Amino acid sequence: MSLQKSEFLTNNGTMLDVLKIAMPLILSSSCHAVNMFTDRLMLTRYSQASAAAALTGGLTSFTLQCFFVGAVGYAGTFVAQYYGANQPKRVGTAVWQGIFMAFAGALFMASCCLWIPHLFAALNHTPEVEAQENIYFKYLALGCIVFLLQQALSCFWSGRGKTTMVLAVSILVTLLNLPLNYAFIYGKWGFPEMGTAGAALGTILAALGGLIVYAVGFFALKHYRVQYGTCKNIVDWEMFFRMLKYSSPNGAQLMLDLSSFNVFIIVLSLYGVEVQEASSIVFGINNLSFCPIMGIGMTASILVGQCVGANDIPHAKKSVRSARSIMFIYMTLMMILFIFLPDLVLKPFIRTGDASQLEAIRLARIMLLFIAAYLFGDGMMLIYSNAVRGAGDTKYVMYLTIFMSWGAFAIPCVIMYMLGLPVWYLWGCLSCYVLVFGFLCYRRYRSGKWTRMKVIEDSPEC
Repeated sequence: MSLQKSEFLTNNGTMLDVLKIAMPLILSSSCHAVNMFTDRLMLTRYSQASAAAALTGGLTSFTLQCFFVGAVGYAGTFVAQYYGANQPKRVGTAVWQGIFMAFAGALFMASCCLWIPHLFAALNHTPEVEAQENIYFKYLALGCIVFLLQQALSCFWSGRGKTTMVLAVSILVTLLNLPLNYAFIYGKWGFPEMGTAGAALGTILAALGGLIVYAVGFFALKHYRVQYGTCKNIVDWEMFFRMLKYSSPNGAQLMLDLSSFNVFIIVLSLYGVEVQEASSIVFGINNLSFCPIMGIGMTASILVGQCVGANDIPHAKKSVRSARSIMFIYMTLMMILFIFLPDLVLKPFIRTGDASQLEAIRLARIMLLFIAAYLFGDGMMLIYSNAVRGAGDTKYVMYLTIFMSWGAFAIPCVIMYMLGLPVWYLWGCLSCYVLVFGFLCYRRYRSGKWTRMKVIEDSPEC
């Protein structure tokens, strides 16, 4: 076991040690948040219809593909546990199973383009918004293979805790995303003005740049081919179906969670364009607080996975405690910002001289208060759900999501709208849902059932 520990457990699980792995992931998630923030900002300044369509169309696209996002991303847990168990030759094979799932997801998303226009038509949005929703969705759906393959290959580095590479690629994607979106949305530098479609196209092309870097590193470097078998043992049906067993609940959980949130967004849009635009703005801002904590949650999952692979549960628990402390510090800062300085984060979204936007900005200030109310619940949910999933406890999180996301959130929100209740009842429901969900994830972690789980086979020498 000491040999296994020496491969990766070079820290003591303190906050500083966790940050060595987490900081690149935090910055990487922040890059993603910057991409979404600037895309939303550019579209908001371009037109009200584009801003509204990007939220509904983009969230619908991600909701439909997020089963595969969760399934593909779970390859990182297999990589982490194989790495912790000192079985490097199995690492490359695990990544390949994620690649196969990525292609399956791309085929599914292409088929969704056939029926999704009927869904948007049923929402009774304005004709202009509906048209933009369809365009935005089509581009993202057909280009999702780029995002899924990028995620599959990134697991090779993130699962081993080599997160600097993930950060480098994220920075590259951001540096490509900003000018490409600006050029395609507004028609600058000789590019055609494409508006909403340009935002999607620029995002896809930027992600393609990141995919190329990952592909070169994974396939071309001899060191990786020899040590981790990145080009050998590509097909392993036993591992594929074992990964499917654990990753399917993970993907289903993500899909159910996002689909319930999509229902919430759709119901909000029924309250009028002002509410829809305000929601688009505040959720774009929310990503600035949510995405960095995703990096902390991913770190918790990585470290738990590696420790479970090495049979070192005390180290896993200490790392999770450190991740939680970092989350509390960050969320406190975000809460202060949203409560006391809302205009600071709202100012970039304001269209100068557009009096019709004043109501949306007023509503956005109130919505930020609701977000501030559930920030800590969001953080608890991310830290502890990722921690138990890092060990293989994916079914519980899926069942909890079914009950909470739909029984306690999406369906009640629909009922509230049908009863004619003000929009703030829905926001109150969202805050309560996130806080309770976070507490229940904490309770599952405290039960200790995850400490007896593992997704990989035992090492032959064990």
